[in-house]
Amino acid sequence: MKETVSVENEQSSSVSGFFHGNLAVIAVSNAVKGFGGQIISTYLPIYFLFIGGNPLTLGLMTSITSVIQCIMLFLGGFIADYYGRRKIIVFIAFYSIISPLLYAFTQDWRIFVALSMAGVLGTLSDPASQAIVTDSVPPEKRTTGIASLQVVSSLPLTIAPMIGGWLIQNQGLLDGFRLACMYAVATTFTSALMVFLFLKETLQCRPVAEFDISKSGNLRNLFGLSCSLPNGLRTLMIPYALVAFANGAVGQYYILYAYDVIGITSVEWGIIVSLQLLLANILKIPGGWLSDKFGKKRIMAISVLTCAPCTILFTLSRSFFQALTVALLLIVTGIYYLPAHMALQSDITPRRLRGRITALFGIISALSAASGSLTGGFLFQSVNPVTPFYLFTATEIMAAFFIISVLREPTKKEA
Repeated sequence: MKETVSVENEQSSSVSGFFHGNLAVIAVSNAVKGFGGQIISTYLPIYFLFIGGNPLTLGLMTSITSVIQCIMLFLGGFIADYYGRRKIIVFIAFYSIISPLLYAFTQDWRIFVALSMAGVLGTLSDPASQAIVTDSVPPEKRTTGIASLQVVSSLPLTIAPMIGGWLIQNQGLLDGFRLACMYAVATTFTSALMVFLFLKETLQCRPVAEFDISKSGNLRNLFGLSCSLPNGLRTLMIPYALVAFANGAVGQYYILYAYDVIGITSVEWGIIVSLQLLLANILKIPGGWLSDKFGKKRIMAISVLTCAPCTILFTLSRSFFQALTVALLLIVTGIYYLPAHMALQSDITPRRLRGRITALFGIISALSAASGSLTGGFLFQSVNPVTPFYLFTATEIMAAFFIISVLREPTKKEA
């Protein structure tokens, strides 16, 4: 808290300056939709096993949806730039109601996989959402505005896992998950209604000629990056892919290990995830400040190196408090990598390539996470539940090696 009224008023007016119009609509709609969605996503792995799946098929499902996400991000970027942002956002907002509604009545893991594949089509609107946010923030305040939007949008999510844990603890896994799904339907519908009524289009000047993906020349323009790709970006891709692979290898299996080995209850897991989300929100903006002050490469290396052993510590946990401590340590050490990476990527990327480079890194992340999920599922089920967590540590150390020995920050940043 600040000591003087004048500084408080200045901060208040700065925050209120960000959150009006489209930013206010997106912040509130994301918070409402995410609140219901977080309840489902937190407990989806154990429900998937409850209806007949196993860790390997869970990893396979995650991998398939990641690959589909690549295609959707690719298409969504061009829809946003050539046909406008608002229409696709509104359409997908209402389409997203279908998945949680059908989840509530699904008790076969195969149908659940099919629904998850259909649900990931909703990422088609992600590029449009990101574009409309960027369009709506003044350029001189863009970094602060986007970070503030992320924090405001995700703060309500911090209590969602505890509510989900309470539902499952009191109603049982089947009925508790169904109730969570119906609540997600209500919040998703409310969110969709908000964007339909209040969101405004920001793409006023459309391209003169519409994009024709069937033309080979256009395809060459989309994928012809190799000859003009800066060397720094090629180097940056390696640790980025390794970190995405490492997180994919363990992401879905924390809760399975916590349930099966540590013996944590649904309410206790809800508390852990809620505190992780809260801590991530607290540290997100300071993380960006640290990378600007002390150097992006240095912060990336420190973050990856300190995060690497945390998963091994997680496998050694044998109580709720031990697991909670390690889970929070994962956030404290790992939260700084992505903001530093995003800033360094912007520093290296020429303005004319930023759209395609952003899509390229998104696809690399999704494919790396897909292979990590599949590998982690196989190791968890067929080798030993601890092996995906050891793989995380080894992969993170490899990523740190590349950051320290090969990666260089540019002497001149791209405008």
